[in-house]
Amino acid sequence: MRLRNNIFAAAFDYLKREKGIKTQKRLAELMGVSEDTITRILKDRTDVTEDIITKLQTASGCIFNLQWLRGEDAFHMLASDVAEYRVDMAAENDPQPFIPKWADSFFDIMTQQIKQNEDLNRHLRQSISEVNDLKEQLTLLINNIKK
Repeated sequence: MRLRNNIFAAAFDYLKREKGIKTQKRLAELMGVSEDTITRILKDRTDVTEDIITKLQTASGCIFNLQWLRGEDAFHMLASDVAEYRVDMAAENDPQPFIPKWADSFFDIMTQQIKQNEDLNRHLRQSISEVNDLKEQLTLLINNIKK
């Protein structure tokens, strides 16, 4: 089965499970196409065109990520999935990477961990220095006792 047809079938399954659009007939009515068109798409006899994608998106209330419907994004089915990411689409030559919302708190936690590690490292070096000083003092005492 072609990629876009598979995606269309997955979108229809989602609509059946989550949105109560239970039949091909109902989906066809919402999309403004014939039921036969839906059947041909699901049986991989008709390509999913941009027009069909637009009609599916409109019929679903624009809940799907258009890039997912087109087969360009395999990870974000719903538009709300993409909303969790910060994207700067203004500069086509320099697109920003997807950065999840949780990344800021993750970086805060990592920064705190680094600070704690630096503090522990500083205390460890100080303790080692003190132990070395005590070792020297003990060596001197032992040498004095031996004399």
